[in-house]
Amino acid sequence: MAFTSSHEARTHWAKLLDNVRSEAVHISRRGRIVAVLVDPDFYERAVEALEDAADLAAARAAREDNEPLISHEELRRELGLEP
Repeated sequence: MAFTSSHEARTHWAKLLDNVRSEAVHISRRGRIVAVLVDPDFYERAVEALEDAADLAAARAAREDNEPLISHEELRRELGLEP
């Protein structure tokens, strides 16, 4: 992980973008981290992993739901898809 100030980030933007390919760059302003730049591939993988985790949590919650179950055929009839 690399750390830089917002002033240095503005001054050396091209170099900063090159560094992002190999490590995350934390940008701070007044001693507080305000942004983190990461490689686009890493970002996509991270977002996908978070979405997968949310989907798994929703699936677990749905399984714990005590609503009555219906068969596939009953659902088709209810939706008017059964001839």
